[in-house]
Amino acid sequence: MEQTLKSLMTKIDERKNLQAAEEENGDLGITLSTGKTNVIPEEVLRKVQIHTLNTVKDILANTFGPMGSNTKLIDGIEKEGVRTFYSKDGLKVLKNVRSTGPLEHSIIKELVDVTSAVEKEVGDGTTSTVILSALIFDQLADIQKEYNVPPFTLIRMFESVVDTIKKIIESNKKDVTLDDIYHIAMISTNGNEEVATNIRNIYDQFGMDVELSVGVSNDTDHKIVTYDGLTITEGYSSSSMINNASNNEATIKNAHIYHFRDPIDDDLMAGYMRSIINHNIFEPLQNRERYIPTVITAPKISTDISSVLKDIDELLYQFTPDMYDKKPPLLIIDNVIASDEVIMDDIANLCGCKSIQKYIDPKVLKADQENGNAPTMENVYEWAGHAEMVVAYSGSTKFINPANMKTTNADGEEVYSPQYTALLNMLETELADQRKNNAHDGVIGLLLKRISAMKANLVNYLIGGATIADRDATKDLVEDAIKNCKSASMYGYGYAANFEGLRASKTYYEELMDQENVSTDDLVRKAVARSIYTAYIQIAQILYGTVESDPEKINEAIANSLEVGSPINISSGVLDTDNHTGVLCSIKLDQNILDTFSKIITVMATCNQALLQVPELNVYN
Repeated sequence: MEQTLKSLMTKIDERKNLQAAEEENGDLGITLSTGKTNVIPEEVLRKVQIHTLNTVKDILANTFGPMGSNTKLIDGIEKEGVRTFYSKDGLKVLKNVRSTGPLEHSIIKELVDVTSAVEKEVGDGTTSTVILSALIFDQLADIQKEYNVPPFTLIRMFESVVDTIKKIIESNKKDVTLDDIYHIAMISTNGNEEVATNIRNIYDQFGMDVELSVGVSNDTDHKIVTYDGLTITEGYSSSSMINNASNNEATIKNAHIYHFRDPIDDDLMAGYMRSIINHNIFEPLQNRERYIPTVITAPKISTDISSVLKDIDELLYQFTPDMYDKKPPLLIIDNVIASDEVIMDDIANLCGCKSIQKYIDPKVLKADQENGNAPTMENVYEWAGHAEMVVAYSGSTKFINPANMKTTNADGEEVYSPQYTALLNMLETELADQRKNNAHDGVIGLLLKRISAMKANLVNYLIGGATIADRDATKDLVEDAIKNCKSASMYGYGYAANFEGLRASKTYYEELMDQENVSTDDLVRKAVARSIYTAYIQIAQILYGTVESDPEKINEAIANSLEVGSPINISSGVLDTDNHTGVLCSIKLDQNILDTFSKIITVMATCNQALLQVPELNVYN
């Protein structure tokens, strides 16, 4: 198979040269037109898709890997309002890419929406996802033409190949140790030894179930603060709710927590929400009485009641940072994802919340209201649970010391409550049963997530720095490291630098090449597998190209790493044969990247035209 690898690398170089010539000559095949309709046909759409993906790929490639550089992000329009940030975080850079072309802008927005899911679970991966999407997409267009297969047939084949590669990656996972946590943090923070050591020490002190979040210190020193409580991975619905400017957090002390189990998207649920906010916030404001600290959680809040949220924003934005101590204590957490909905049910249980839910039959609602099993508009504010404190950031919320989490025993000692212990025992028993029955990974994963949330100590890692820019740059890296370590502690770890995807795609491609061609489907499957394997070779070339300019040496390094079965630590140039150089990450990283670029490519490849908002925006012909 050595000859096969060399052959693929030669073909990659030929493709690069052809694309470079087309870019230099401006031969994209797109001309400007006044535009008579808002319709963009498939041929033009494909060219714009490929060109936009490659443009964004080149932008993000500048931030790629430990040797990647910061990007200067400029915010604000007026001279006095201009602010500068520096970041090499792929998602943050992607969110700041703009285009005057309406179609290009829509593609960038799609990339942001889809890649956010990778960032949320494992911290990094945006740059790899976008680069791989760009490298694979134009190859699939060639495969479709060569074998004349319908887009949906090709995409089903593509998804099947991706699923097989993910299973190969899963087979290579290992259970994480404290040393692995250190190495994962070192890779995620680009070699920040102080941060990696601190994260390892936190895991050593509090165990692998620790729930670690990131904040900002009020001085130059990093600090570690611990709590008892539970966390979900959704934050405040609007930045208007921030009442601690230094950490960009919303802190609600002595919180009254209202748990909407169903979306707030009908008159009943919207009425409940209005009633709570009016009683707890607006009426005390008008009467100059003390506010009731309020937290509302929901799977979703419909835009139909956006007027309520608009009124809240208008009220809260009146309070500038120097007035935050007088700001109404209100926090709304919406868009609670499916897995966190279950955890939120656990949190509501421990806080003593009475769940607020929908009713289809008015008669059933009335009967439940009469027997006290459903709230009325007049008493819904009484359906609150309680916690000592709720702290929300843009991407997470901590419920600290829920009311029913602890109790005092006969000796006057604070211990976990029977309610907490019973819930935890139930979850652990169910996990053992599901593992015994070889349940689906999704079922096992959700139970692990719930148990982790229940058992975790809450630790807040506060990032210090001489300037805001220093703190923000370090904070981005630490957030990535924490998410990657948490994922690894739950699901296992593997090699970083996209190596798991590289060797798994190589394994599957070589298996297919050893098989005899029986049908067109066999040829298409091999071509699809080749496109993914080729893309992983190319992304490795881009990564190693940040420290080596000689293409032959880069290709030799890739071939050597595949032969040994481990990546090169490009900071030291050493092959990681025994994890001594620690090029590690969560095993989920490459699996999630595969899932995500599959979603991007699937949507794009099965689209055969685009309709712009108005014909005047159509500058494509």
